[in-house]
Amino acid sequence: MNSARPLRWGLIGASNIAARWVLPQIRGGGDSVEFVYSSTGAWASEYAAANGIAHSTDDFGRACEWPDVNAVFISGVNERHAPQTIAMAAAGKHVLCEKPMALTVADAREMIDAAERHGVVLAINHHLPGADTLRTIRGLVSSGSLGTPLALRLSFTIMISERPPAWRLHDPVGGGAILDLTTHSMSVTQAILGTTATEATAIAVRQGPWATPGDGGPPDSVMAALRFGDIPVQTHDAYTVEHCPTTVEVIGTEACVIAAGVLAQEPAGTLWRVVGSEMTEIEVPDRRDLYEIVLEGFRSAIDGTGRPTVDGTDGLSALAGALAVAESAKTGRTVTVADID
Repeated sequence: MNSARPLRWGLIGASNIAARWVLPQIRGGGDSVEFVYSSTGAWASEYAAANGIAHSTDDFGRACEWPDVNAVFISGVNERHAPQTIAMAAAGKHVLCEKPMALTVADAREMIDAAERHGVVLAINHHLPGADTLRTIRGLVSSGSLGTPLALRLSFTIMISERPPAWRLHDPVGGGAILDLTTHSMSVTQAILGTTATEATAIAVRQGPWATPGDGGPPDSVMAALRFGDIPVQTHDAYTVEHCPTTVEVIGTEACVIAAGVLAQEPAGTLWRVVGSEMTEIEVPDRRDLYEIVLEGFRSAIDGTGRPTVDGTDGLSALAGALAVAESAKTGRTVTVADID
């Protein structure tokens, strides 16, 4: 495994998340970005100039073979994540891939196999499990401070902008709240409970102002009931909610924890431990940028001194849970996660 530091990066996808969140943390950690790839050459050139990147290309083959680059961040449209990751792994590049890692479980497995076969690190850019708010909740659960966990409720509800590109709202293949938000909800729940979803029952609708009857767009709101081992989990993931904070609640036999405003790109939110009618706020000291934490874990995995916040196996489990939710919403039946491929 090539663990040369500092890392020299390529951006695969000229995305907003790369420019706003990931690029500053790449550079903040002492690494450099050598090029950006987009399938649209003019946009790649404009993006490179706007973000101080020396080179741009619309030739994916050239991007794979870019000299001296040893890591890439893949953040284009969702259907390209798997083939681009597999190609970059074959070229010997460590891969940080935006979520969802793929559109099928089979493709996600191929990504993991490719990384293992070529001796590179594969990490998935699920930033939320690294937040100290959620790590604190995980600690309360694992330490037994809440007693035996009885249930978890999670609400990842936001109001999304329809600014271009609007593919998340209109693309029936790679868009929609399930691939975007439910995958996050799965990764958070997995991290807190230390287990993965086994079955899902869900209802999904299309209710935003951008929706018209019969437009064929993906669901923008979904509610699901899932089983994580013996623990029931309820999730609400939506693009259509403007006036309700994101929340995570874990209910135990001895106490519960309520977290508000914690499902965000910023290190935000407040935690309370509740016993009866008494609520006590829990201090959360680590308010580092969540993408700093993601990049720190990615680098430590390359160095062989740690692991990613979310690795390929974790990302696959989050994807499988979300796809089970999608299948249940589509068919109206309870879906076993192990049957999803």
